[in-house]
Amino acid sequence: MNTLLGNITEITTEGSLSLVKIQVQQTVFTSIVIDTPETASYLKTGNTIKLLFKETEVILAKKITGIISLQNKIDCTVDSFEKGALLCKIVLNFETAKITSVITRNAFDQLEIQENDEITAMIKTNEISLSND
Repeated sequence: MNTLLGNITEITTEGSLSLVKIQVQQTVFTSIVIDTPETASYLKTGNTIKLLFKETEVILAKKITGIISLQNKIDCTVDSFEKGALLCKIVLNFETAKITSVITRNAFDQLEIQENDEITAMIKTNEISLSND
């Protein structure tokens, strides 16, 4: 599980859902949660929070151009990788943190991933969970 630490900068609520923006170092992440500031005490602007997301939810792209609906796009470099017959594990440098992605071997080969490559890592807003412990 990937874990990043950040601070809540903005909360927009509609019904029982909240769209939460979290500043992690120099990057803003977005998460949607089934909670509101009225139902969850951790949802307060300025609070420090953990962002959690699975390795299999980290989408990778090289030389991405154009507009894409994914809100969480972060620039990384490839630190290391392990190639298997079916899956590959890629460890990425993101600012001062590490993020891990697991993708298929076919996707890995198509991207021609090498150490130190510049990669855009993307995580869907609904795949980021928040934790205050």
